[in-house]
Amino acid sequence: VLAWLTFPLSPAEVESDILRRVRALLRELDGHHPSCQSDRGMLRWTLHKKIDQDPSNSGVLVRILVKELERAERGDSRHHIIPLLHTLMYTLIQAPCVPDELCARVYDFCKRLLTLPKPFCTIGLDYASRLKMERAAPGTLYQRMVISEQSLCSDPYPYQDKIFIFADPELLPQAICHALLSDTEAAQVSQSRRGCMSCVVTHTLQAALGDTCDIHGLRARLQALPPGDVEHWFQQVVAAVECSGSTGGWERGQHTARLERIHHALLGSVPPGNAPQEGLQGTPLPKPNISFHLWTEAEQLWKELVLFLRPLSQSCEPECLRQELEPPEVQEMLSDCECCEQSRCSVLSTDSGIERDLPAAAEEPCAADTEHSRLHRKGGIKKKPSPLDGVAFLQAGSGGAGGKPPGRTGMSPEPAAPLQRLHTARVVLLGDDRILGRLAQAYHSLRKRETRRVFLTPRLNLQFYHIPVVPGHPNPSGAAGDPTGPEELCEVAGYLGRADPWYESNINTLCHVIPKLATMPSSPSRALVTDLFLTDVIAYYTLMGTQPVCFQVHAVKV
Repeated sequence: VLAWLTFPLSPAEVESDILRRVRALLRELDGHHPSCQSDRGMLRWTLHKKIDQDPSNSGVLVRILVKELERAERGDSRHHIIPLLHTLMYTLIQAPCVPDELCARVYDFCKRLLTLPKPFCTIGLDYASRLKMERAAPGTLYQRMVISEQSLCSDPYPYQDKIFIFADPELLPQAICHALLSDTEAAQVSQSRRGCMSCVVTHTLQAALGDTCDIHGLRARLQALPPGDVEHWFQQVVAAVECSGSTGGWERGQHTARLERIHHALLGSVPPGNAPQEGLQGTPLPKPNISFHLWTEAEQLWKELVLFLRPLSQSCEPECLRQELEPPEVQEMLSDCECCEQSRCSVLSTDSGIERDLPAAAEEPCAADTEHSRLHRKGGIKKKPSPLDGVAFLQAGSGGAGGKPPGRTGMSPEPAAPLQRLHTARVVLLGDDRILGRLAQAYHSLRKRETRRVFLTPRLNLQFYHIPVVPGHPNPSGAAGDPTGPEELCEVAGYLGRADPWYESNINTLCHVIPKLATMPSSPSRALVTDLFLTDVIAYYTLMGTQPVCFQVHAVKV
């Protein structure tokens, strides 16, 4: 790789080198790669880093991957399809400009996957819908990813994502926890909100205009503008792309024409063509918003999710959801979290539940309301009305004739729009099966809390990811008292690897790679590898891990 960076190769040599790397990935999937176990999972990362150094070669990689996918479809190599398709889509998202002919071939291939059983048809449908939007408005996938991962609030696309890494300090060595904490913090320091907006503007304009886009002039112009003007042009580009990608939007020609006007207006009086045109120039993909947490408290998962939603609910949600929980009430929920599980105050009830035992003062004075008073329980818990209750009631009754709620024949209210989960929390768990047991307990507690007061469920899409990590000092096979070894402590990861070959080759192999990188001595080579690999592979997993595996959670008391 260093030789390739120093001495540029010819186009034929570049294509041959990329083909060799792709074939090495396929041999790794077949289990025939000669590399040792600790080096598996690095091939995909080095391939993408090679394309990042020269984005003009992204079209070559896309063409090679499409050929390999069609070959796997014709032959008996279905286990190659999903890993190759993930690599292809990750390349398409970051590519500065991909010919529509290649996108059409990938789109047709994804449609053919709909005739295959799960998980091929599920992933094919997901990627086909994404490619349809990308072909109508180039740059949509990149733009939406950066907006959601960097919490760049925009009315046309209000969705927000965040990655939470949870590790148990009692299960992982201190070196691994320290390395992950330093890497995630360094990734966030190296980028800013203004820089992320500039990346969206430059990538979207280049994806739509291709070689006619003055990428050097755009970067210089955005660098000279104040932050307010950068955000203005960012909102203009987002509105143009989202209108084109939505149903009933413009055609691709109209979309390109509007972005051309934005391109000329943004450059203003800067004469075009001053900078030498060097072909397509890639725009780096900003690191996602990742936070690292040492799991030391029982309710820490619920606390972090509430703190994640609290600032977003005040800026990126509809007005009806903003008014549901005021900041003092959220603070009350957080303060009650420490004591609600440890101690509960008991109140002695003197209500027998018999109507004749009610005191005389409690009777209603009006005879017309006597029947109503008998059906109304005195002294009960008064629930605060919430817009969620009305929406849920309307949705439950909309399945009947006419879409009216049952028992409300005299009224015909206008049905409210269904609530959308605008935010996604991707919880990554590092460790063996023991941390998954702790997750099951925390998730069970979270669901019990939601039954008492709904807050997270209607507005948060909660997804869990598991990266197996085993310390580098396994127990001897004949050790007394604890006969379990690394394989026995990672049974869930082994099951996921058998269910998904992509997980086996890219994620399951990290159980040996992460401890090795964390214990490397401090040196420039370590900083070059770990600061990129650890954060990149976590972001790649949460982005491309689209095949869910469901588990039933049981609570057993002995």
